Amino acid sequence: MRDLPNGRDLPSGRDLPSGPPLARHDPRPGGGRVPTIDPGPDATALMRLDASACLARLDALEVPYVRVERAQAPEVAIPVRLTGAVAGVDFTIPWSDDPGRDPHAIWDCRLVAAIVPVAEFLHAHGVTEVQYFSALRRGKIVRDKPRSQHNVGLALDLLGVRGPAMPLATVEQTFARGRLRACPADPGRSGPLGAPVHVGAAAADLFFALVCQAHARGLFHTILTPDHDRAHHNHLHLDLKPGQTSPTDPFISYDE
Repeated sequence: MRDLPNGRDLPSGRDLPSGPPLARHDPRPGGGRVPTIDPGPDATALMRLDASACLARLDALEVPYVRVERAQAPEVAIPVRLTGAVAGVDFTIPWSDDPGRDPHAIWDCRLVAAIVPVAEFLHAHGVTEVQYFSALRRGKIVRDKPRSQHNVGLALDLLGVRGPAMPLATVEQTFARGRLRACPADPGRSGPLGAPVHVGAAAADLFFALVCQAHARGLFHTILTPDHDRAHHNHLHLDLKPGQTSPTDPFISYDE
């Protein structure tokens, strides 16, 4: 995670005037910080990881997790459950009574690896909880959508975020449909819709920035927003797929 510079740098020490040190005040929330997602392995690179390499990556990133026996999740190649916050962000299913046993909370390890930069980005914006519908899915919906990456634990449906100073902001209530028609050509420059935003920005702008940062960094192979269709009116769908080209060129749904 890095912050974009704001304004001009202070002069070097030898150029500073005598007297009390200069101080700059930025009236914007968060002191004008503009978090972005650092470049790193893209979705295609992550999908090439075998179980040993993926689990080692989670360990290196200090992700709290437990392995799930393949007998409990035979459809998932590298099944794991999160047991705590990822980069300071808890991932929760709001209506789950027993997340330690809920099959919807089983992830493929590689999806977890892809979500770590997202968690870092959101935490820098004051988010400490991401609510989601599911990673793995079972039952009738699998038969209805046999090609969904949810069927193998490689997709996440993000429904909302919140933090100590941020009331729950759901995608359904705050994602401004019909506005995002393209992501900025320069993902590191603030300004246009979808560009990085300051800490404390409106939830709608934060969701736009998240979508475009994830797209620019190639963290997922598919990014579906509420502009995609009625079935996605209340969440962001993020997934990884096998057999994709590198560098990753994600499909993203814009309003057209």
